[in-house]
Amino acid sequence: MSLKILETGTTNEFKDAEGIKGAQITLDWVQAQVFKGNVYHAYLGTATTPVTLDAAWANTDPDISIDVPNGRLIIPLRINVIMEAYGTTALFETMCLCSRTLAASSAGTAFVPINMKTRTGGGSNCSVYTGPTVTSGYTTGCFELFRNCQAKAVTIATAIDTSTWQNNVTEWSYLANGPAPVLEGNASLQIWATSQAASGYMNIYWVELDANAL
Repeated sequence: MSLKILETGTTNEFKDAEGIKGAQITLDWVQAQVFKGNVYHAYLGTATTPVTLDAAWANTDPDISIDVPNGRLIIPLRINVIMEAYGTTALFETMCLCSRTLAASSAGTAFVPINMKTRTGGGSNCSVYTGPTVTSGYTTGCFELFRNCQAKAVTIATAIDTSTWQNNVTEWSYLANGPAPVLEGNASLQIWATSQAASGYMNIYWVELDANAL
């Protein structure tokens, strides 16, 4: 597709963007959505400070949740869960649930989604919470986007130098693991990572559009 840019001083005049020498610029659909200000990012943990994750799984206690309101839709692009440390070698599990049920957070911390068009992108219509207590999304039509289980959780920092264990990173992307779902509101996306006294980081990127845009 050709990249369309709104002409300065107008509200509805779009023209093909051109390169310096007049060559037409062509972008894939996702990158075009970044230019349009429709791609957002949310995360848990920053810099060298991971978040403490739950020791036990509960369907009302994800680590991060996204509510998609009526009239909007999101398309997940990339999600990763990066573990830093564990208290013991107990079972580790991480999963992502897509549901037609709103999470409707009653606890936790509201997170303002970050527009990947950093200067001129608009705000998200979705509600994002970290560490929330939510309505269970395990309802009719729900499905898991990904799951990873490890029967023995190992903190690499305490392993011997010759250890062949790799850092525990779970990653899903529409490019490598697609197809990407279209979550049309009302809908929610929730992510868990659980192990005894565990800590780590999470990132999620998504396209957000009007429900009638596709």
